[in-house]
Amino acid sequence: MKLRRGRSIGRPFAILDIGSTKICCMIGEVDRQGELRLLGQGTHASAGMRAGEVTALADLSNAIGQAVQSAERAADLSIASVTVVLPGGSPRSQVRTQDMTLSDSAVSRRDIRRLLDRCGAQPLDPALQLMQLHPLHYSLDDVRGIADPAGMRGRRLAVDFLNVTALRTSLTNILEALALNHLSAERFIHAGYAAGLACLSGEDRDLGSTVIDVGGGTSSIAIFMDGRLIYADTVPVGGQHVTTDIARILSTPLAEAERLKAVHGSITPVDTMAAAPSPVREALQLGMSDNITLPGLGDVIEAGGKTIERRLLSAVIKPRIEEIIELLMDRMRAVRMDYAAGNRFVLTGGTSQLTGIADFSAQLVGRNVILGQPAGIGNLPVEETSRSNAAAVGALIHVSRLTEDDPAERQTRTLPHGPIERLGAWFRDNL
Repeated sequence: MKLRRGRSIGRPFAILDIGSTKICCMIGEVDRQGELRLLGQGTHASAGMRAGEVTALADLSNAIGQAVQSAERAADLSIASVTVVLPGGSPRSQVRTQDMTLSDSAVSRRDIRRLLDRCGAQPLDPALQLMQLHPLHYSLDDVRGIADPAGMRGRRLAVDFLNVTALRTSLTNILEALALNHLSAERFIHAGYAAGLACLSGEDRDLGSTVIDVGGGTSSIAIFMDGRLIYADTVPVGGQHVTTDIARILSTPLAEAERLKAVHGSITPVDTMAAAPSPVREALQLGMSDNITLPGLGDVIEAGGKTIERRLLSAVIKPRIEEIIELLMDRMRAVRMDYAAGNRFVLTGGTSQLTGIADFSAQLVGRNVILGQPAGIGNLPVEETSRSNAAAVGALIHVSRLTEDDPAERQTRTLPHGPIERLGAWFRDNL
């Protein structure tokens, strides 16, 4: 499968967010005014995925095909390659350093490209595949913290960079599912990083923010500082596990458990006896009762149905959300990144739509937690700005900002370069 070098302005591009509950394909382009526009979008229920990993290749391939075809019809064009939002693959991030001696005292763009090429060529565990590479800052001799060394003078150039890797087997299986639909992957990007691009302003990323994207089968975290990604991770637990808990504990079918979670689910139950502004009291009087009617299993429903109190549903949901947040915080503490997380946490993803989840998460992490809403695409329909689409929107933003010869982007290929591509890269860098 050939992977393109870059995207030309005005050329349509596609992203594919492969989740455990839904698959979303978006096609966008950058117009002549430099604005990102959505051309078409397609969504289909996911299949063949569990906790972010492929479990049935044929089922996943069919679901991908349905989502992509819907987006193609809406955009009135065909696509051959996509940028994939990574659903699982046990991604991990690591800060590393690479240096080189300059042949000339002045740093050129070619020197920077050569240095980043060496970053991408650093040895990895054979089970891992490089997915993203983000330069953090450069050093020139003894001077550190340089944002762009081009044109500066020195003898030794170094860069601290973040590389994000994932299991090669996981990426390969997703590539196989794409190939069955005659699609190739341009790159994989981390879901938490993509969600951060959609939900954080440039100032938020500069000052330092942590994004938690709670999806269906996985939950991802990404830490931004000085405008750059400095940490990313994912745990294989998400909203799908909340649905399963409800179904098992309340003895109700999965479809009904999902409806209960979406319509009535909350972390802190609604107190209908508390004083509230008149619009809220009116909404409660119009049908928000304290009890929820549950059907029996199968086709048999007990006479009059069976009811539970809202706080019981909340008690079922709360432990799983607590587990997700604690797992992510434990991962950060294990690599000593909790100090860098800052005091601003942003919660997004489909499961973040549970009532009271921001306040509950704030109690767990001891930081300020707000709900993040995706933005950045002018013509995005209102229904597509929900938090469940944050990673997909962020992926569109990421691709729209790539340049034709971005030196860091050249290291994010999902498959190794072939001999001809390597030869071409050598000529570009050395001639």
